[in-house]
Amino acid sequence: MWRLQNQLLKYVLVGALVCISDAALADDQTPDDVINDIVGEVSATREQPRPWTSKLFHGYIKNETAFRYDEPRSITKLRNILYLEREGQLTEKVRTKISGWYYYDFAYDLFDYQTIAARSVRDANQPLVFIENLGRQRDSNVAEIKELYAEYNSEKLDIRIGKQYVIWGVIDGIRIVDEINPQNFRELILPDLIDYRIPLWTAKLDYYSNSAKWEMLWIPDLRFHKPAPQGSEWELLQEVPNTRYPDPGRLENSELGYRVTWNIFDGEASLSHFITWDDFPVIFRNIAMDSAISPEFYPTFTRINIFGATYLRDIGPGILKAELAYVPDKYFGIANDTDLDGDGYLDYEGELQRRHIRWALGYEFSFKGIDFSPAVTQWIIDNYHPKMIQKQNDTTLTLYMRKPVPEKSMVFQMLIIDLNSLNELYLKPKITIMLSDSFQVGFGLDLFYGEKSSLGVATGAATISGINSLEQSAQFFGNFYNNDRVFAEFKYSF
Repeated sequence: MWRLQNQLLKYVLVGALVCISDAALADDQTPDDVINDIVGEVSATREQPRPWTSKLFHGYIKNETAFRYDEPRSITKLRNILYLEREGQLTEKVRTKISGWYYYDFAYDLFDYQTIAARSVRDANQPLVFIENLGRQRDSNVAEIKELYAEYNSEKLDIRIGKQYVIWGVIDGIRIVDEINPQNFRELILPDLIDYRIPLWTAKLDYYSNSAKWEMLWIPDLRFHKPAPQGSEWELLQEVPNTRYPDPGRLENSELGYRVTWNIFDGEASLSHFITWDDFPVIFRNIAMDSAISPEFYPTFTRINIFGATYLRDIGPGILKAELAYVPDKYFGIANDTDLDGDGYLDYEGELQRRHIRWALGYEFSFKGIDFSPAVTQWIIDNYHPKMIQKQNDTTLTLYMRKPVPEKSMVFQMLIIDLNSLNELYLKPKITIMLSDSFQVGFGLDLFYGEKSSLGVATGAATISGINSLEQSAQFFGNFYNNDRVFAEFKYSF
């Protein structure tokens, strides 16, 4: 019954928005005429609401082209994107939004798939039969509704229901408290921030008291991190066979969030609690120390609680930003050779549940016309076990710089991410040139430094069976050190 109600909620909302759009095109009426007919009779004394904007839709057309200059050299992306968005005001207090995109990548039509995926280099240590049997999925011919919601606004209460993004973090690009929407790793973390978030069907309520803002979330839409297409050049994390997913039709499996925000010490603070699912499955496994016995895997999604806090304050010439999260119930993988009790099998089914905290501190400021956004992030695992794969203290340093040159209609940008504990580095220099108010071009580099993951797998057969998913966090950027590329973007907004 709950599954049926959940689907009906989606279909009713989609149908209402589509009908409104269709009505706006019928009988030679303008959008203003349609909305005035619908709303004008609601109350003769109510102030006339703002109608749909004059444009039916606005958005952009964009081409993204990338060339990998490490062997095997190839154009790896010729993606053409159409993004459309429309907002409307149904009544004085009710507005709607719909947005979505379609894209197609011509690189797969013009160039060899194996060359684009760089398998001959990436999997050089694997048997030929393994490489030939890898999947050949493409990140192409994709159509997706990104946002579709209705929102009620009043002086004390806002309610938004539909497919949407919810952002609780205060430091851009860093996920400490900002764990509401899972991530799409189709192109690692290289796309714009909003483009690698996965929107969720959510009911969101904001209540404004005299001293604080109170926020509640109910998310019946269970989605998890989405790996890159199998076999693609960005493949790293893949679904393990027989993964156990929670039943989205059960009310108790919904995700819930609570947050309060208020002003204190000349700044803005928040406290939150998010009852969610770990977006990565826990790879419980039964592995015999005798390599002749095939390992067994029981990947399972598990519940976790995230208690968060954020703080913003103007200090000196810039803005101080801080985030803190406490997670008491996350599982961490241990090395496959852990057999402390001597029974010949991997201890603890390969996973240990531990408390951990993660925090981030950032500061945004400008100096000599350059915008700087440095930040430091750290994970700290309590009651650490020496056989854990992830280090007890995991530190990341990030720096984003932006230099506008208005007289040349240019913007220079640089993103630096230093995964200090893993000895990995990612650099992204980029220049954007505005050729007109609507058309811009951009050029840049994606540069990766580090070593590939060392999985400690004794045999190729074990690798094929899925053990490559165990050490998800062993290495990250280093797995793509052969993927350095130059890219170009051409974008027309309307």
